[in-house]
Amino acid sequence: MDILSIIGIVIGLIILFLIISMVTLQLDLASYTATGAETLTPNGAPVGNALVVYSPGVTGAAKKAATEIANDLKSKGYNVTLAGVRNSAAKTTSDYDIIITGGPMYFGKVSSSIDGYLKNLKVPENVKLGVFGTTGTDDVVQENTDSLKAQVASFQSGNVTIKTIRDSAENLAQDCQDLVSTIV
Repeated sequence: MDILSIIGIVIGLIILFLIISMVTLQLDLASYTATGAETLTPNGAPVGNALVVYSPGVTGAAKKAATEIANDLKSKGYNVTLAGVRNSAAKTTSDYDIIITGGPMYFGKVSSSIDGYLKNLKVPENVKLGVFGTTGTDDVVQENTDSLKAQVASFQSGNVTIKTIRDSAENLAQDCQDLVSTIV
């Protein structure tokens, strides 16, 4: 084999890898693993009920963020249901004071499973809604936040708190706390 054949094969494999990666992200295949649910109960009498719904994404950063948000709400005195977007608990939105949902941002948009969830979500009156998207780099936070606001505004009216959460270890906890503090 000559060098041009080897280079052609390598380029072909890279292109194939990129196509498979794009299809995986577009179809949001990771959301089909989001079938679990758990309830977190605060110490003492609860001040309210919260639902946190997530799509884990490829890296799992959105699930980490959702778990952090659920724990923050619990520490503020809420009974919290933490549910994957494919769990039946995610569909029941009555009896909650706060609903927060989110997932990874792909190409400037929140994952298709969360997009679909939000399009079908009927938020009861007087319920606070929060939406988050996780992103990997600081340089696209504002761009992703603006994109997420536009995406959510197209199908949710009313007061919605929107936050882009950076998935690096040093930023994730603070960004989640900021979202909870804003919505509570």
